[in-house]
Amino acid sequence: MKVAQGIIDSKCSSIYIFGSGTSYHAGLVSTYWFSKLAKIPTHCELAPEFPYLIEPIIAKKHVSICISQSGESELTVYAAKVAQEHGSHVIGLTNQEESTLSAITKGNTLITRAGKEESVMATKTYVTQLVILVALAVDLALLRKKITEEQHHEIWEKMSGLPAKVEEYLPQVRTSIRKIAPYFKFCRNSFVIGAGPDYANCMEAALKLKEGARIFSQAFSTAETPHGPITLLSDPRDAFVLCIIPRPEAINRHRDILKLIKRLSDKGVTILGIKNPDDIVPGLDIEVDIPKCSEIFQPIFSIIPVQWLVVEIATMQNMDCDRPQNLTKVSKL
Repeated sequence: MKVAQGIIDSKCSSIYIFGSGTSYHAGLVSTYWFSKLAKIPTHCELAPEFPYLIEPIIAKKHVSICISQSGESELTVYAAKVAQEHGSHVIGLTNQEESTLSAITKGNTLITRAGKEESVMATKTYVTQLVILVALAVDLALLRKKITEEQHHEIWEKMSGLPAKVEEYLPQVRTSIRKIAPYFKFCRNSFVIGAGPDYANCMEAALKLKEGARIFSQAFSTAETPHGPITLLSDPRDAFVLCIIPRPEAINRHRDILKLIKRLSDKGVTILGIKNPDDIVPGLDIEVDIPKCSEIFQPIFSIIPVQWLVVEIATMQNMDCDRPQNLTKVSKL
């Protein structure tokens, strides 16, 4: 038990996750892992909504996971304090060992150890947050006897290879993104679509496009796109669509997004697809492959091309994507 031992009780009845911005999106991705692997009801809410949605019902039987890159996000810290006062078992996830959140959750703090995060956009801490959350979900799944020792060992073996796989992928994806980035230099609007954990990652992708490239971007679940957003794509010059495409093994999600891609392609919409290398997807104008990986780890890899795309677009526009206009990092006062 590499992460969960002594951190989380297998008898907890449900998990509530809190965070803001990028940390919220990492938590949202993890709800799919906790639900699918550990078979435990898991909910993720924006920390600012905690007083209205969760504070009235938080109790000892709940586990609260509070995520903050800096460990100083005011409303996330507030959620941690109040949840603790209500008797909830509170876990902190942060990149700062010496932080308010770490002090509150002392003994139950998971440190991402991503190194100093210089960028306001917190790209590397997002990836490390995902890795720690999936590790916690896998360990909890074993504690709850929802997976076998063999399955646990197999997943952990694959997780141990993730750093090397990401390092190998970075120069490859940067080369690919540099070739396609000029197509998006003058784009001002975009939609990011996907389903399941991909949808949660779409929300982070849309945030990065807004923050770093100043492209208005909105995330939508695949099945929701035809219920309104598609009306804004009547003129293909107005926007592009970024699709995070699941592995073909995710039969329903894969089928649904292929149907939507065809519909959008027939309308002349420019479509960028992030996909697995062995997947052939008709209708894509531009495609970027991620490394072959288990479906569990796809969110870890599929966000990286978006992060690089933002960097390249910002560079072409002479913008500093590490310090977006009107944004500042949260830090200890």
